[in-house]
Amino acid sequence: MKIAVRGGHNFSVPGARGIIDETTEDRKVKNSIIKYLKIAGEEVLDVTPPDSYNTVSSDLVYGVKKAAAFGAELFVSCHFNKAYDKYDGAIGTEVLVYSKNSDITIAERVLNNITNLGFKKRGVIERPGLYELRATSMKSMIIETCFVEATKDVELYRSIGFDAIGKAIAEAILNKSISSNSNQTQKPNPTPSKPNPVIKPNPTPEKPKPNLEKPKDKWIGLLQAELNKQYNSGLLVDSIAGPKTLASCIVINSGAKGNITTLIQKRLIEFGISCGKYGADGSYGASTKAAVINFQKMKGLYPDGIVGKNTWAKLLKL
Repeated sequence: MKIAVRGGHNFSVPGARGIIDETTEDRKVKNSIIKYLKIAGEEVLDVTPPDSYNTVSSDLVYGVKKAAAFGAELFVSCHFNKAYDKYDGAIGTEVLVYSKNSDITIAERVLNNITNLGFKKRGVIERPGLYELRATSMKSMIIETCFVEATKDVELYRSIGFDAIGKAIAEAILNKSISSNSNQTQKPNPTPSKPNPVIKPNPTPEKPKPNLEKPKDKWIGLLQAELNKQYNSGLLVDSIAGPKTLASCIVINSGAKGNITTLIQKRLIEFGISCGKYGADGSYGASTKAAVINFQKMKGLYPDGIVGKNTWAKLLKL
């Protein structure tokens, strides 16, 4: 089987953050899945985008296009979930699919293998609005390993370890046990019988200082300009989101019309969520409300279809 595996998000468009960081951890699980699939002799391609893909849309499109060009028969995207700022307890694991009417046998096996490790079972859930599921031509699934803010989820995740979770997922995909030859990757290579010659190293060059400035986002600049125009917000139109930009965003609800609604629709489309057949038409109707609800569910927010402060924060990528 040809399998494409992706680590969700990247460090330019990061995922959920809580006790642990989604982007950091999903790459560990992704690498483990790939390792065990290769041990089993499968043809696997890592379709995780590099950090240079610094918008949500380009990040998502990269993985889907790579998988299609590879001729993948299965697309697996690794994620971690978030629903609250803090949560004392266990929330669990879920696997997202485009439709339960299609063959979800693999997704169910993956869910069972992960929850057999001790995680709470949330189920296989239909999410047809998610780009990775609706844009892939092959079987596809998004694995939400656990919740980054849930104390018991994180405690269990750390106790089990990403390698065991990746192995459980790989075995579920193939529906067979995989020999744990991974120890060979953890042991150092045998010391060569012939000692290496001592080579005087060149002076280590000074590492360049990382650019810590937040990347600019054209959409944010357009929003800042519109808020200034309509509400005299006095924002610096610098295309960088911050507390002042968030504080200037007003609540937008069903029935709204105008440029800010258009910007919301364009952002949702950028996140891979459809706003209906009319797209970004500036009218907050039923299709836009459904798109907002899908976005809120994606980001672990209360799905009320209202663009309030918490939803604005996610749209601004704060």
